[in-house]
Formats: sequence, C-alpha cells, structure tokens
Amino acid sequence: MDFQRQTLKTPGAVSSLCWSGDALVDPVGGVVRYHLDGTTFDPHVRYSYRFDRAVMSPDGRYSVLYESLGTTGLLLDGTEVVRQLTRDFYHANTHDYPVALHTLPSGRTLLAHCPESYCVVELEDAATGERLTKRDNTPTDIFHSRLQFSPDGRYLASAGWIWHPVDAASVFDVPRALEEPASLDSAALMDGVENGIFLTSVAFGVKDTLVFVRVDESRDGDTFYLGTYSLTERKVLSEVELEEPAGPLMVVDAEHVVDFFGHPKLVSRATGRVVQRWEDLDTGKVLASIRHHLPPPPHFALDVANRRFAVGTANGIEVITLAAQ
Repeated sequence: MDFQRQTLKTPGAVSSLCWSGDALVDPVGGVVRYHLDGTTFDPHVRYSYRFDRAVMSPDGRYSVLYESLGTTGLLLDGTEVVRQLTRDFYHANTHDYPVALHTLPSGRTLLAHCPESYCVVELEDAATGERLTKRDNTPTDIFHSRLQFSPDGRYLASAGWIWHPVDAASVFDVPRALEEPASLDSAALMDGVENGIFLTSVAFGVKDTLVFVRVDESRDGDTFYLGTYSLTERKVLSEVELEEPAGPLMVVDAEHVVDFFGHPKLVSRATGRVVQRWEDLDTGKVLASIRHHLPPPPHFALDVANRRFAVGTANGIEVITLAAQ
C-alpha cells in the first residue's frame, strides 16, 4: 500500500500524543500543538505531576492527563484545569488507566472512567461533572482498561482483564447506558464471542463491527488470531490466524489493519500476514492491558478517519498517511 511519511521536529521527545484536526498535541507536555505545516504553538503552561499519557475529545476542547499505572488524572478545558480525577487503587499499578472522551452532536462531551471502583464504568458530563449513570446494582467483576468510544459515539469498549489474570473485552451501548445505567454492568453485547474472554485488543470497524485480537494460550506457545465481530448480530464474522503476535490496532479498511506491537505493521485481515512494516518506529511491546512488567511504550496516536498515525521519537514525530484504495 502506498503511503506518505512526514517528519515534524520537536525540542525533545513528546510526553504524550493526541490528534486534533491536522495537528498533533502533547497535553502532558503543556498542550503544545505541532501542526502538519511545520508550525508550533506552545501556550507555556506546565502541570507539575508525573502524568505520562493523555486522551483528547474529538472536538479538541477537553483532554485528560493521567498517570497510566497510577490513580491520578486531570481534566482540562483547553489549558485550564476543570477538576482532578481518580481511580480505584486496587491493582492500579498493573494495567492502563481507564479513561476516554467523546463529543456528542449536541456539543456535550462525555467522560468515561472508573472513579470509584475498578469494575464500574461511569459516564459523566465533562463540563459539569454530572454523573449520568448512577446505579446501585452489582457490577461484573472485571478490571476495566483502555476505554475507547466508537467514532460515532454509539459504543464504548473496554479491553481489560478478569481474575486471574485473563484478558477480557466488553462493549457497551452508550445511548442505552444513558437510559439504563445498569447495562454498563452487562457483557450482553459480547455473547457471541465468549463474553469477550481472551480478547487482548479491540478496535471499532465499520457498520457496528468490532475488530479484535484473540489469544489461544497453550503449553506449546500462544497463538494469536485477528477477527471481526458483529455487535448487532452478536456473532464472529471472520477470524484468521496471525503470523505474529499483535497488540494495539488501527482499522484501515475492510482489507487491512495496522498493528502496533513492536513497530507499526500493515496486516491483511484476510490472511493474517504482514504486508508492510515500519521497523524504524518503536511502538513498544504491549500486547494487552497488564503491562507493569514492561517498559513504558513510546507515544503514538491514531487518526482512523484520515488513515494516518503518528509516532513520537527522540526529537520528533513521524506521521504516516496511508493511501486510499
């Protein structure tokens, strides 16, 4: 597949990386914006804490800085502090902080996180802090992690784990959760894929589909599979054995995904084979949510709508844009 590569110079390694339109933003490093035309905007603010990751709302207004293997987060509106965030301390040092942002068509931004219990996802109004999913039912015992909204905001996915320890993914219907908060404690949407057990990584595809990596563990070694699951039909549409382990995913189109385990790799969804590599770009060795035993992964950011991703390096940002088929 043809692609374009662009290098953006930075004073040093970025401290976080998020897309915002045609700019790459480092919220942890002071909400510095690196535009694709080579210009930079630095508001000269700093947040004096050991935050090491960030997420940003699609409209670019809100961001959350957080300590990925800690309990502390900070919600910003632009560069202004809105409020501090926290999560349950229990096993917080083992898996990624669960947090995601999505801007609704109305302009309201939803904050998804686990402010009180590791197994309870809450949806809040980012601007006001209003809890939109109050409930008192018994939750499913799962360690939520790596939260992400689907591009249209209909779904929220969690790629975490259950005791002891087994990877597990969940997906929730956001409009339903706002009407029936208890649905955030159900794995019903994953009925057709063994309730998400052994799914190590997920990413949203088109037409209510979820692309996943599944691991089959055995004494002879782990085997990884790439599959597509229908959230509406609740069944696996396809699955193929991968020739290499895979980690975080970006869905490119019906034929390809990019896997970010080790370095970015373009993978065929039909064969599971790697068809293109960017071996000079380090994206870490993370396969699943539990990563306390691994070095912190380098920063990279995905822009699915525009078929591009960016990877932070020692003194710059490398941007790869994949050509449309």
